[in-house]
Amino acid sequence: MASNKIAIIIPAFNEETTINFVIKEIFDLIDDKINIIVVSDCSSDNTASVANESGAIVLELTKNHGYAGAINEGLSHAIAKLDVDYLITMDADGQHDPKSVKILINRLLVNDIDLVVGKRQYTARFSEKLYSLFFKIYFKINDPLCGLKGYKKSIYLEYGTFETFDSIGTELLTWALINNKNVSQIPVKIRSREDSPRFGSGLIINLKILKSLTKTIAYILINKLKN
Repeated sequence: MASNKIAIIIPAFNEETTINFVIKEIFDLIDDKINIIVVSDCSSDNTASVANESGAIVLELTKNHGYAGAINEGLSHAIAKLDVDYLITMDADGQHDPKSVKILINRLLVNDIDLVVGKRQYTARFSEKLYSLFFKIYFKINDPLCGLKGYKKSIYLEYGTFETFDSIGTELLTWALINNKNVSQIPVKIRSREDSPRFGSGLIINLKILKSLTKTIAYILINKLKN
């Protein structure tokens, strides 16, 4: 595995209790020379210092960018500062099994895929289920909201950004599907976390996800009309 050609971007907001474990697992199972970029999204705890001590490249954001904004900062840094060909995104909470990360990377490298998206065993929120149902019917993609994704650098450069509207990290995937890029999906093992999810839960977050879905559908329709 050409680990120096891969950057793993991990957006993190107050994840000091898990980030060391996540980084260590990647180094131990995949390669200790792989590029890991932790984007501390204006964390108020020791996320940045713990990640730095664990061997990751750390970007400390002084203003909260949100999930997709933090990822975009990490992707931009990887492309500008590192000689990489593949970009991986994953979560900081330890829920993504590193074995799934390794399988995703192998799929990218061996099968010359443009984009790989994970497929979780289940989704907790009803709004995520609706999001997934739409993508399954329209694109045959089961879990667009899964945080574990892998991209060829050329895909990111061709589109030019990770997100221009609140798509909860699905815009680049949606663009790739609309433009018939080579997109694949793999099963992802999700482990439970002990504390509450950083993205939130309840009615407000479900409404946020549903609003994002309506924006994504509008984005698809606009791009279809252009084509």
